[in-house]
Amino acid sequence: MILRLQLLCVLSLMTPMLITPSLADSTVRRELQAVRVSAPPTIDGKLDDACWKSIEPTSGFTDEMLGTPVKDQTIVWIGYDDIAIYAAFHALDANPAGIIAQETKRGAEFFREDRVRLRVNPFNSKRQEDESEINLNALGTQMAEFAGGRANKQEWEGAWQGAARIVEDGWIAEMAVPWTCFVRPPSDGKPTTIGINFDRYQARTQIKSYWSNLGRHERRELGGQWVGVVLPPVPAERPLSALLYAYGGYDDGTAAARAGLDARYRFNPSFTGVFTLNPDFSNVEGAVTSIDFSYSEILPDERRPFFLEGGDYVKSPLYSVRPFASVRLGALDAGAKLFGRVGASTDLGVMAGFDGGGKTDAVVNVRHQFSPFDTLTLQGVSSTGAGINNQIGVAVGRIRRGDWMLQGAYGKSADTTGPGEMTDIWLYWGSLGWYGSINYEQTSRNLRARNGYVSFLDQKGAATQIGYWSKWRSGPFRSGSFELRFDKYDHLDGSSFRDQISVESDFETASQWALGAEVSSGTFEGQYDRRFSVNLKYPAGEQFRYGALRAATGRIQGSNYSLFGPSVTWRFFDRLSAGLSSEVVRRNGTREQHILTLAYDIARDQALGGRLIRRRSGTNGYLSYRKSGYGGTEYFLILGDPNADSFVSRLVAKVVTPL
Repeated sequence: MILRLQLLCVLSLMTPMLITPSLADSTVRRELQAVRVSAPPTIDGKLDDACWKSIEPTSGFTDEMLGTPVKDQTIVWIGYDDIAIYAAFHALDANPAGIIAQETKRGAEFFREDRVRLRVNPFNSKRQEDESEINLNALGTQMAEFAGGRANKQEWEGAWQGAARIVEDGWIAEMAVPWTCFVRPPSDGKPTTIGINFDRYQARTQIKSYWSNLGRHERRELGGQWVGVVLPPVPAERPLSALLYAYGGYDDGTAAARAGLDARYRFNPSFTGVFTLNPDFSNVEGAVTSIDFSYSEILPDERRPFFLEGGDYVKSPLYSVRPFASVRLGALDAGAKLFGRVGASTDLGVMAGFDGGGKTDAVVNVRHQFSPFDTLTLQGVSSTGAGINNQIGVAVGRIRRGDWMLQGAYGKSADTTGPGEMTDIWLYWGSLGWYGSINYEQTSRNLRARNGYVSFLDQKGAATQIGYWSKWRSGPFRSGSFELRFDKYDHLDGSSFRDQISVESDFETASQWALGAEVSSGTFEGQYDRRFSVNLKYPAGEQFRYGALRAATGRIQGSNYSLFGPSVTWRFFDRLSAGLSSEVVRRNGTREQHILTLAYDIARDQALGGRLIRRRSGTNGYLSYRKSGYGGTEYFLILGDPNADSFVSRLVAKVVTPL
């Protein structure tokens, strides 16, 4: 009955919004004729190359929110040959002194700085999963997200080039992206059409503009097309890329030495294999999770290169039940991964890992696209070893029609604890800034995903939410969102499990304050909970000089609860960055976590860094020197262990070299 009332409430609020204006036809689904260049440009941030003069430029960028032409336009030139795609941007700006660009480290995120982006979908599938995004900021710093998932080693990501410079009427950017960077169809020598788009973010005005406007929900079917491209017949680079590493030093007073090999082989332009032997993850700084109270487990992000490479082909398609999460896997002695497109519309990802103790972990993921809006994903995961025998499989289907999306999933597991199963049905609607959803879940007591994640066991029920978000170009606020959510879940025997209502809102002001608040109330396992939390950040658009605060108070499972979490990040002299964050949580005692991070950029490819973490269980810290990020041999010197619980007397030097 409660679920029905929630559904009626959501539908009644959504009904007057179902008829909404669409973007003008002239701003979406744009087409551009492909031009083959006779000589590649020099990537130096200048527009004096002969090839740009042979290409007809395009413009007409429109506001993401309004669909109307923006005041400061962007002019684009794009061409190609058998080696690469070449693109140039002239981002006009009436106030060049207001251009914001600070990040200089390749691969780092700079979404809140002035930037331009090239989007390429070689399959023209109108799906986000097949689209690669290549970004440059106004300093020429490179950031790319290639379809399928890539590690940050340049030999694997691809040696694409980028350069930019600020000029008297704005700024200019150039890029050259080799075809070998993309998963793409094999060439038949005939002209084809691929998906293409360009967008720009102007930090001063906070305006994002598109060449072919995707709208605020980023509907890929509204993207543009590049007509008449003849894909190169064979990769221009060697299909094999191997990385050999070796390190030596002292670990807790004992001499240490280790060597290993990572290799990446492209069987064809759309299918790749990655192999690792005796991999070393000790120099990879793991993500640190919050200590804030949560009924469900919080998993950290994956940062290890072997798991990142091709990671999108094996990741789980669900959230609350994920049969596979690579962060569950520890050290490996050997591993292999095969991934890519194996048919006109079918993706395959296979991964296996082994350790010397006899433990074997494997995942198989198959995803078939029936249309740009309809997909079916099948995933199977296995973990076997001493005392472990776990298998879990899920099937997930998704369809979208206009503003509506329906997803259904069913899964089963087999384990030493017995069989388990799950069902998940999700209905979503979104138009302009409004959205609403209903998610029904049922999870048995014995569902097990040893290499994955299950938020809650022994439950059935639904979560309903409705919300709104928008951006404004004038007035006191620049962006804002509001969400109302109801959760009602019982145990499978009918007894109450969790029942909650929450209201959440976030705003960013024109004066660069970010403000957020959430109020929730309900029961968990029969005990009453209430919580009020606030988040502040200033300046909101800064990533190198800002302060932030998280605070919360309430009562959880019969105990008073509070959280205090201040943080500050500051860059000195444009080279030295320091960050200090703290969390103090009080509930039946006090838990604390304090993190100090330091980084000094010697050059674009060289840096000193370190992290100090203080918890009640102990203190850990490390210092490092790295020369990496731009291809060729990489060097690391590490004092301590980045991911230990307490300080380890360890000093190692590590070298990674391509073969």
